[in-house]
Amino acid sequence: MDFNKLTIKSQEAVAAAQELARRNGNPELYPEHLLLALLDQELPRQLVPDADALRAQAEATLSQKPRIQGSQQQPQVSGALSRVLDRAFDEAKRMEDEYVSSDHLLLALDVVPREALEAKIAAVRGG
Repeated sequence: MDFNKLTIKSQEAVAAAQELARRNGNPELYPEHLLLALLDQELPRQLVPDADALRAQAEATLSQKPRIQGSQQQPQVSGALSRVLDRAFDEAKRMEDEYVSSDHLLLALDVVPREALEAKIAAVRGG
């Protein structure tokens, strides 16, 4: 996992996800943290059909995750998030992109219908 291969926006999303997990007291960084961080960015919100419903679903899932009270350690990347990041790198390669962008992260999260998301990404990219 080479974080230098993430775009600035993707790096910001990962950092925001980490901070969210730390504030919530989650010992691990989950895909839902990343999704919430992405939904705070303008472009990903435009790419998903119902960002508010997606946010509510992610928040509900996170509320069921383990929490540690009083601990200020940095959360570890969960296996699930590690797989998402690996898939995002695969998406970037498949799309012949040098860097992993928010688009790739959204595709890798697999939270909205792929065909609709790919069509919106193509429209935003002008293709």
